[in-house]
Amino acid sequence: MDHYNENRMEAIKVVEALRTGVPTRISTRTLPDLRKNLTETLRADLDLLTTGKIPRGRLIWGQYGQGKTHVLTTTEHLALDRQFAVSFVSLSREVSCHNLFHFYGRAASRLRTPDSSMFGLERALSKKHASDLQKTPILVPDRYIHPLPAIIIENYLHSAGEEQNLLYGDLMGTRIPLTELKRIHRQNCSEKFPTFETSFRMIDHAKAYFGCLADTIVFCGYRGWVILIDELELVGRLGSQSRLKAYQNLQWLLNWSNAHHYPIYVIAAAATSLQSEMWYGGKDDRTLMPKLAEEKFGKSAYNEMTEFFEFALSPQSLVVTPVSEESISELLERIVELHGKAYNWDAKLDVNALIGNLGETTLRTYIRATLESLDHQFLYHETIQTTPFNFKEKPLTEDDSFSSNSNNQENFTENNK
Repeated sequence: MDHYNENRMEAIKVVEALRTGVPTRISTRTLPDLRKNLTETLRADLDLLTTGKIPRGRLIWGQYGQGKTHVLTTTEHLALDRQFAVSFVSLSREVSCHNLFHFYGRAASRLRTPDSSMFGLERALSKKHASDLQKTPILVPDRYIHPLPAIIIENYLHSAGEEQNLLYGDLMGTRIPLTELKRIHRQNCSEKFPTFETSFRMIDHAKAYFGCLADTIVFCGYRGWVILIDELELVGRLGSQSRLKAYQNLQWLLNWSNAHHYPIYVIAAAATSLQSEMWYGGKDDRTLMPKLAEEKFGKSAYNEMTEFFEFALSPQSLVVTPVSEESISELLERIVELHGKAYNWDAKLDVNALIGNLGETTLRTYIRATLESLDHQFLYHETIQTTPFNFKEKPLTEDDSFSSNSNNQENFTENNK
């Protein structure tokens, strides 16, 4: 009978993760880091956030198929290992950055924590009491652009049952009717609901929810909120007014103007087509958006938009470049080793010959060819010929439906722990 010790089980998990194309926290830790320069920069930013300082966010540029999503996923695992809560959001027609509250709802509902395979904060909040809030910045006056979300979390901790579910839904972006909130508040606090100087408007006050949720995440014992945004290039499909709003919201989320002091760190990945088609092409957003911002909001808005494009094209933004053949060889050698350990056999494969036979192709093609070659040897004791024709990939193009979502991000299982 085969013996399955801990090392063998981990090897099986890594190999099976490679088969599915869904990186897990185990595979991230086990496999060689192919982009150490990017990872070290992002790791340093996360370490800065653990000290209580708020690092500026980053854009990650790269062509289609070069691994931008994988960099985000690696960062997700690094952040979870460092006790951050993480939201991974892929933009689509339904979710774009021009509607900040709508984007907030998606980010909040996709919140992951290091100690749970379930989305959200309910488990962590269940261990908290209303009196604990006094030790946090959540109740500090003027901490947020609007006090409503702080009142929501305070009432949540005073409530139970269905009312608590309604309040938690509001915290996650599904608004509770104000009349219902007033009733719950009177019941919990035996006092009249506070009068606001300004009525809450989602279009104006969404930032309050971001700040309050980030503080609530820290209140629950985590180190901050990391928000990862994929497929940012889809912003380019919006109209000019919506693009301006999306850029302004990104400027705030990335904190490039030091506009907030909440424990939030944002990384957004974009295809270089956004630059070539919208920033340097006929649209010329680098010139048009600052002018449009000035027309609508004044000189300060012009300066902020100018600053946004300067940061976006500066070393503050990172670039995903093709992986070297040496690094690919190192990765494939490690896969051979793990395959042998996983299935308890003497796995051998000339990975350099495999790379040479396939020629220049995507990283996932090299991995697929390696696994299929090893599987064939293991099952049939025969070698297979690796050629570009045998492992031809479908061309990588932008999803014309503008409704793509990273389904891989739904596959968050116990293997991610």
